[in-house]
Amino acid sequence: MEHYPSDDLIIWEFNFALTTFFEVETDLFHKYLPSTINPMEVSPGIGLVNLTAFNFPAGGLNGKLPEFQELIFSAIVSPDLSRGVPKFAMYVLSLGSNCQEHLIHSADYYKLPIHGMLTDTIVDPNSISIDYSDKDGKILNMNNCSPETNFRNEERYFQAFTSDGDNLTIADCYIEAPLFEHQLTNDAGSLNVHPFLKNIDFELADPLPYLQMISRPGEIGRQFYYRPSKF
Repeated sequence: MEHYPSDDLIIWEFNFALTTFFEVETDLFHKYLPSTINPMEVSPGIGLVNLTAFNFPAGGLNGKLPEFQELIFSAIVSPDLSRGVPKFAMYVLSLGSNCQEHLIHSADYYKLPIHGMLTDTIVDPNSISIDYSDKDGKILNMNNCSPETNFRNEERYFQAFTSDGDNLTIADCYIEAPLFEHQLTNDAGSLNVHPFLKNIDFELADPLPYLQMISRPGEIGRQFYYRPSKF
């Protein structure tokens, strides 16, 4: 798809992206969703949550931002098919990064729910893994759980729902990068009981990896993230 620069589109370049969709009981996160959207379930009572980690090189927002790392926690919900058919639609539950300017911009422009600053961010491109913490302790460690990778240049379309006061908003987001996707159910890391993750006890829930998407470490991918509008 062609994307044209405008005030309603920001193009972000990244050189690392690791996202894991986990199967968990829907009751664990349903209460955090607005009543106007519904969780997507892979089987009765089992929904999906998503953890996505990015590394953005210096130069974001027209050169204003330094290199920084980002973490997003979302619930997978029913899409708005009138806008097209996305790979997934997500309702964002928490956003963190180690760049204050990025957090301010994300709250203002994208209406994202800012949890706060990440204090320790380890990104290992060789093992394709991350380890993130903040002032409340360790949030998670997450890793590619496939022994083999096969990257292909692709574009994926996603929908991002957020809340802006009493209003629900939706934004179109496209990822263009060398990507690898798999559905192996090996060990993909650990999610701790932490405010960023809504204090959900994932160890008790025994989350199962449903799908992973990975960008080729070190190669530039692009995220075309449009300004949200009222849903």
